[in-house]
Amino acid sequence: MERSLDTLRHYLDVTAQNIKMAFMTIVEYPSNIAGWLISNPLQFIMGFAIIKFVVESFGEINGWNYGQLAFLYGLSVISHALSMIFFVQGWFMGWYVIEGDFDRYLTRPLGVLYQFFFTNINIFGITDLIPGIIVFIYGCITSGVQISFMFVIRVLIMLIGATLIRGGIYILIGSTSFHTRSAVDFGQYTQEIMDKTTMYPISMYPESMQFVLTYLIPIGWVSFYPVSSLLGIDNGISGGTATALITLAVGLLMMWLAGAYFNSGLKKYESAGN
Repeated sequence: MERSLDTLRHYLDVTAQNIKMAFMTIVEYPSNIAGWLISNPLQFIMGFAIIKFVVESFGEINGWNYGQLAFLYGLSVISHALSMIFFVQGWFMGWYVIEGDFDRYLTRPLGVLYQFFFTNINIFGITDLIPGIIVFIYGCITSGVQISFMFVIRVLIMLIGATLIRGGIYILIGSTSFHTRSAVDFGQYTQEIMDKTTMYPISMYPESMQFVLTYLIPIGWVSFYPVSSLLGIDNGISGGTATALITLAVGLLMMWLAGAYFNSGLKKYESAGN
């Protein structure tokens, strides 16, 4: 037990140092971060504007009003931003496989998957986080949500679960490179699909698509089921605190599956030799 705690403390210390170095790196290029602070929020503002246009033009979407959709969109953007900070490297895993960059990870006394993601933390993802928080707060106000201590706890648990689901999907997609030996990047295409399916309630889709997005590719647990639970909307599966715990459980399961698939692929890694 003590050894496990020591290992955990070591990993947390390494992670803290990596985050510190990532911040030190971006402050060396202030104009770069300024550009990201301008350009990145714009895409989410446009997405939010599209939702407003759709609601004003066609009314409620499957029973969801504008405030509820803002709440849904805000929570989705926050989990997107967190996944960009910690797991976006999965998009480019193919290049690491082709170039043999996993060699240096294999020689270090830390987990390979941990090193791959947490030695290259994408601090620029914070520029996605800012508009997400703003829209989420706006959604809380317009949808009339009652803020309480338990509400905050449920939101935090749901965000952890949603971020792990996104991260697990990125790892699964990226790990296919070990088997295909290809640097083709499917990460951005996957992100486009996730963004479009998490900004609207999945109850608007046919039942067959809802089944896929709930049980096969659990994107529905990124935002729809957690948010419908928080807003007291019947989602046909669960509600209350149970939804937060299920979201976290789905996230942990996705990360476990992704880690297992990554490790199986790593065994096929052929290094940078000719």
